[in-house]
Amino acid sequence: MPRFARFVAVTCLLALAACSDKQEVPPAPTENAAPLAPGQVRVKPASLKYMEIQEMGTQGAVHVVWAPARVAFREEQVAEVVAPASGRILQVQAQVGDVVKAGTPLATLSSPDASRVRADYANAQVELRVAQAEARRQQLMMEKGIGIEAELLVAEAKLQEARHNADVASRAASFLGGGGSDTLLLRAPRAGVVINRNTTPGASVGPDSGSLFTVGDPTALWINADVFESDLSTIAQGAPVQVVVASLDRPLTGKVTRVGSALNAQTRRGQVFITLDDSNPNLRAGMLARAGIQSRAAEGLSVPVTSVLIKDGQRSIVFIQVSDNVFEARTVSLGQPSNGYIPVLSGIQPGDKVVTKGGLLLDGAANQLL
Repeated sequence: MPRFARFVAVTCLLALAACSDKQEVPPAPTENAAPLAPGQVRVKPASLKYMEIQEMGTQGAVHVVWAPARVAFREEQVAEVVAPASGRILQVQAQVGDVVKAGTPLATLSSPDASRVRADYANAQVELRVAQAEARRQQLMMEKGIGIEAELLVAEAKLQEARHNADVASRAASFLGGGGSDTLLLRAPRAGVVINRNTTPGASVGPDSGSLFTVGDPTALWINADVFESDLSTIAQGAPVQVVVASLDRPLTGKVTRVGSALNAQTRRGQVFITLDDSNPNLRAGMLARAGIQSRAAEGLSVPVTSVLIKDGQRSIVFIQVSDNVFEARTVSLGQPSNGYIPVLSGIQPGDKVVTKGGLLLDGAANQLL
């Protein structure tokens, strides 16, 4: 056998002998885990990454209420112009976008009712002057000693009635606005811009025809959000708001100005009025939006509804972290949920670490997630 082959054979034999001399090292013994109390469960450390744990405090949880919303004019910054009497539009003097002052003519209306009201006012003025003259005559006659007291009393009563009729006719005529005879002149009630026009020459209009013109500040817009009844009590004046409008490339910010006191009977929603921090020239009244309103739950313990598991179809439990990987099931008494949170009336204390996500990993027997 060549020298090199003998060297390789000897090396292999020595390697096999060394391998046979090695003994398998047994694994280090692990300590016995401490026994668990009833209701407790231990998980592997790797499972903790699938859980979320929150320490309970006494302050109400802050969360965001999302609600459908729309862009609208601020009520105090716009005025609607309606026809005070039935008639037909003769001329429209203002167009959308026109800048107007208070009293600027907007449209001319022909109305038989206007002619009647103005005639009544003129007749009332005549009757008032006649009654005043008769009352003065009777008073002079009484001063000269040739008058009759009963006739003076009748004249004064007629004068009082004539004054009342003239006052009523004057208010009715002033309600018609400018114009003469059978014409009415619709004027701008405030300074601003003609935002909307809902009439044309020749159109028949009346007090029940709705708004003919809208005059106001086109930048005086705010957001009206429709919030569920159960969430209204968690929203306070001044709460921060984020408004998402589909046609805008970025959200808008604002604050709650006031919370409405009435509910829609069909939708069970109430209005929340939001003032924007900055005006946006691309906003238009009527645009649809979504409003995220920051709200706070009532003082006390409150947990996300994802924390609560239903046992045996009727008992509510949450899991509390008692050590690094040991958790304990607690039976809790709950209030009414609102916007993803639910108040805990009993069963946990401030400082308890509640599993808010991943509770089903701890209790495979849970049959329903609240």
